[in-house]
This record gives sequence, C-alpha cells and structure tokens, in this order.
Amino acid sequence: MEPIDTRQPGAAVRAYAGLLGWPLTVGYRNRPRQGCTCQAAECRTPGAHPIPGPPPFRDLEETLRELDTSPGAGLIAWTTLFDAVVVPRALGMAAMVVLDRVGPVPCLVTDEHAVLLVLPATGRYAIDGVPGEVRSGPDQWIAVPPTQGVRWDTTPWIEQTTSPVTLLNGRDVGRSLREAKHAAGAEAAR
Repeated sequence: MEPIDTRQPGAAVRAYAGLLGWPLTVGYRNRPRQGCTCQAAECRTPGAHPIPGPPPFRDLEETLRELDTSPGAGLIAWTTLFDAVVVPRALGMAAMVVLDRVGPVPCLVTDEHAVLLVLPATGRYAIDGVPGEVRSGPDQWIAVPPTQGVRWDTTPWIEQTTSPVTLLNGRDVGRSLREAKHAAGAEAAR
C-alpha cells in the first residue's frame, strides 16, 4: 500500500473518516495575504479552527466536495474517539523520543504545539504536572492536515497498512511528558 499523503485532501479525508471513523467538518479558510475568513484581525490560526455553532457533520463524499470548493479551508476532527493532549512543541517532541520506543503515538505538530492523541477520557492524566491542555469530547476539536501549518509527526495509522494505531492511555503518555519536562529543567539548570 502507498503511504497516505495527508497534504492531498481526498487522501486525508478518506483516511480520517474511512479508516479511522473520525467525525470531520470543514473549518474556516486561510487566504494568502488576506488572512482567515473568520475576519478576526489577529487570528492566530488562520483556517485551522471550526466555524462556530453545531458542527455540520457530512458524509465522506460531501466533506470532499466541500474541501474541493473551499481552497485553503481547515479540516477539523472532533475529539469523540480520542483525547488530544496539546503541549508546547519542544516538550512534546522531547517526549516523543521516548514514546517512539514504546510504540507509535499519533502526534501532530504546529509551529508552537505538539498534539498527542490518547485514549478517550484519559488525556487529563497526561497533563498532570506539565503545561498543556486537553481537548476531549464532542464539543472539542483539532485541526488536521491538510490544514495549513499542521503536519503529522507520527500518523494515527501504521504506514504501509490500513491499520489504525492503538492509542495509549494518557497516564503512559504523561509519564514521558513529565520525564521530558524534568530533563529540560535539568538541562536549563546547567
């Protein structure tokens, strides 16, 4: 099987909705040199956030059509089948060095954050003692590729297969985050 290219909207939607079963919606659009269609003067995440109101869930084909007709639109996954642990990028990447030895942990990166996906209702254990936030449940969301400025460090499926990654408990991820935070503190003290 060819690797899934999440920069291609069709491949991304088929992977998220078809392979993983994630509920998706299309978010605002990022327009080059014009900013986000939300029209907030200082939008920090152009196109990478949902449109307010109840999410308009559509089937796979409708989502694909909407993305095709909305260049630069963000793709939003709702956190019903996972918790998203959002931490500072450096901390998340340091934790991923350890977690990569344990097993694949789906991880998105942006310029500022790392977003690690864990079992639903366990994210709160991951941020105990570390800076970050948890997005969990049907009212929370994350932006996923091909959204501008968002890319996978570790995909939520095993490359070259059609097998989703088995998510870890937030406790397991939290141990690695706390170790990374402690190591960063020790490095800073030198």
